[in-house]
Amino acid sequence: MDYRRIRTQAIIMRGHHVLMVRTPGDHWMLPGGDAEEGETPEDALIRTVSFETGAEIKVIKHLTREKNVHEPYRLVLTFLGELESLSYDPSTYIGPLEVDWRSMRAPELKEEIYDKHLAGKERQ
Repeated sequence: MDYRRIRTQAIIMRGHHVLMVRTPGDHWMLPGGDAEEGETPEDALIRTVSFETGAEIKVIKHLTREKNVHEPYRLVLTFLGELESLSYDPSTYIGPLEVDWRSMRAPELKEEIYDKHLAGKERQ
């Protein structure tokens, strides 16, 4: 797989909340980022989630593969991740404006995350 075409993102749950990052422009998104040359998608995910959030994660499984809505020639791979530790310190970090646990009960998150990536995949 061509690494230049891959963005990875993680769904990391805690109860009914999902770990998300807020970017400039007040846009909330799943943590993750682009793969670098020689990285597997899983390695890229672990590196970029740690960089963006301070979270150390374990990749549980691949959930979905889709075209990037902003760059259709690129793929977005979504994985389920398990939080192992979290040490985000916004005072020493340059990256997203905010890292927070967002409720999956919010209709927009249920549709964007649960329905799109998780529904029907719990038992697979």
